[in-house]
Amino acid sequence: MKKTNRNMQWVLALVFVLLGFLMTYQYKQLQDPVKKLTVQETEDLFHEIEMLKEEKAALVDSNNKLTEDLKSYELAASSSNEANQLLKTELDQSRLLLGLVDVKGPGLTLSLKPTDPLLNPQTFTYLTDLELVYIINELKFAGAEAISINDKRIAIQTGIKSSSNNSYILINDEKVSPREEIVIKAIGDKEKLNSAVAFQGAMSYNALEFYDIRFQPVDELVINKYEKPFSASFIEEAK
Repeated sequence: MKKTNRNMQWVLALVFVLLGFLMTYQYKQLQDPVKKLTVQETEDLFHEIEMLKEEKAALVDSNNKLTEDLKSYELAASSSNEANQLLKTELDQSRLLLGLVDVKGPGLTLSLKPTDPLLNPQTFTYLTDLELVYIINELKFAGAEAISINDKRIAIQTGIKSSSNNSYILINDEKVSPREEIVIKAIGDKEKLNSAVAFQGAMSYNALEFYDIRFQPVDELVINKYEKPFSASFIEEAK
């Protein structure tokens, strides 16, 4: 019986020690001061805020335009020819945005070329789908209206996924090698697009630091259409 009581005492003592450790750890965590932002992090935060303001303003302008378009459709209701013309214009615009036709316009070209792995043998990493998705998001955030990667159009049903061993990246079910130069094209306001990628630290995400990155605003780019057919098996209009 004494031996059993002694064992129970040891167990209780161990439990109390663990509880004390956890409570001390939690207290220290709560007492830690809030992390102060570095100068670079502060600049990045202000940059993101400014970009959000611009995006909000663009959305307001877009909403106003849609309202005016609605009024135009209502006014054209009495004239079938004018209504048909408006519908045709809207359809053409949808084709442009969905990527169903080749498009051209001002924008930016961005080249990603891997540096020599022997320069950083211990840490060198080839880019993955994460870096490409990151770049696409940065370009879209800056107002890109059409984007392609190695002439593969990025559309609403485009998938970007690295292979298990990262020997290639699938884009629209086509292979892109991270060991070779990758060229990204984006059509939009070339100054805004250039600012988005030229911003300090913007192109240092993950494996991008191991790539020679060059970008150039251009007056006219051509981006080919999305080659795969769209499919919709599960979605339908909500009424």
